[in-house]
Amino acid sequence: MEASELTHDETFAQQGVGKMLEPESYITAWRDYQGYLVDRLNRLTADTKDFTRPTKDIALEYARSPTHASLFNHASIAWNNHSFFSTLSPTPSPISPLLTSKLSTSFSSIESFRATFLATANAMFGPGFVWLVKRDNYNSNTPDTTELAILTTYLAGSPLPRAHYRKQEQDMNTELQAGAFGPRSGKDPKMAPGGAMVEPMLCVNTWQHVWLHDYGFGGKREYLERWWDSVDWDVVERNGQFDSMARKPASQGGSRFNLSAGRR
Repeated sequence: MEASELTHDETFAQQGVGKMLEPESYITAWRDYQGYLVDRLNRLTADTKDFTRPTKDIALEYARSPTHASLFNHASIAWNNHSFFSTLSPTPSPISPLLTSKLSTSFSSIESFRATFLATANAMFGPGFVWLVKRDNYNSNTPDTTELAILTTYLAGSPLPRAHYRKQEQDMNTELQAGAFGPRSGKDPKMAPGGAMVEPMLCVNTWQHVWLHDYGFGGKREYLERWWDSVDWDVVERNGQFDSMARKPASQGGSRFNLSAGRR
């Protein structure tokens, strides 16, 4: 396996990610860290059927297996890290009227969504990811529900519904967390008790190795604000699949690896 390529990898490596990350920090957070995760996965899956599987499939396969915790953790964090970088662009597109409408309906306004999302990420005491997710079972006729929501995952926790069997850390400073305990299968073998049917659209990475070099201790808020200005909202909208004819989501399409290239 080899680490999957990003559309803007060469640009980011040479110029950095807009005003968000310097080239050195990008290389550390993407090329070096993702390469490390791929290498670990290669070692963990050598000579098994999982060697050529996408990280998403591996995370879902082993979310319920305590004996495969390391395999799940490395696959899940690799998928999360790719999801984070895949929505960034050196020339980010603005939020479209369609996505503006969706966000405003769920959060009252773009300004309210931005404030809530960044505050949630800034309040996380520890590493993880904050996600914008679309509820797959959303029904506009059901009271007290919204189509879009903010979800937090900690460490290698996954937003993927079928991975919610893996118990995830909680922080009362943030709100909706993904995860539930259990080897129990419940009524739906694909869903954990307490799991949420959601489609990840966007995430921000709060692991310190991403932002500490450029912003220092106490600089997390500034990092988050500059992250917001680097988001490609066209990619986010495609990830939401609001149009049934929309292209496959950018952060979910294919594998986290270049499978044809063999091991790294």
